[in-house]
Amino acid sequence: MEKKFLVIFRSLGNFPNNRLEDLLKKSDYKIITFPILTVENIYSKPINTFNAQAVLVTSANGLFILSRLSNNKSIRIFTVGSETKRLAHLLGYKNVIDCNGDSVKMFAKVVENTIKEKGELIYVGAEDISTDLPLMLTNIGYKIKRYIVYRTREIKVMDKSFLNIVESKKLAWVVLLSNKGAANFYRLMEKYFSLNYFSNVKFACLSKNISKKLPNSIKDKFFADEPSLESLKNIILKNE
Repeated sequence: MEKKFLVIFRSLGNFPNNRLEDLLKKSDYKIITFPILTVENIYSKPINTFNAQAVLVTSANGLFILSRLSNNKSIRIFTVGSETKRLAHLLGYKNVIDCNGDSVKMFAKVVENTIKEKGELIYVGAEDISTDLPLMLTNIGYKIKRYIVYRTREIKVMDKSFLNIVESKKLAWVVLLSNKGAANFYRLMEKYFSLNYFSNVKFACLSKNISKKLPNSIKDKFFADEPSLESLKNIILKNE
């Protein structure tokens, strides 16, 4: 029997990230990746972290750009998920605190592990953020310096190869890794297809919030208990 496709949609950004493909290479699917967002770097000046007590990053792209703009690998880094924590270690950061994939949990973790009077916090991230963590911390007395280092743009036209996969009914899974990416995927799918084309397609989302960007009429939506690629892999293999 011919293998069906598992399609991963991700941001086309600063570095290749093929970890999920590697985790799924023993699955029964043909794995292919398409961009759903593009990353545009918009800040290139050095970031001085030596007078700060910690840096907060809520995305891998923000962390990657920080690593290119600051040489301080000893600064305490708060990351929003295990994959960003893993990247931080690969980039040479020594003091990394993971906040389990949630900006609200990051808020609590930062308050628990920092002291307002001991220096500013630096937030490095995107132009648009779903949870205004800098404002939340400012409101309780922290001094925050925010660096907006990139923005994401929606892909306007879906790749023809993906459209062919859908039309041929060879699509088994769609994997979505961000809120904005999931919202853009659904917008494009409404443009090209009726939802009937996806009645037998399963959707794997990195978090529950991402799954909420898809309509309730899509029944086979799965999301990880914790937002990690390892958890996402386990969900897909369990529901093959």
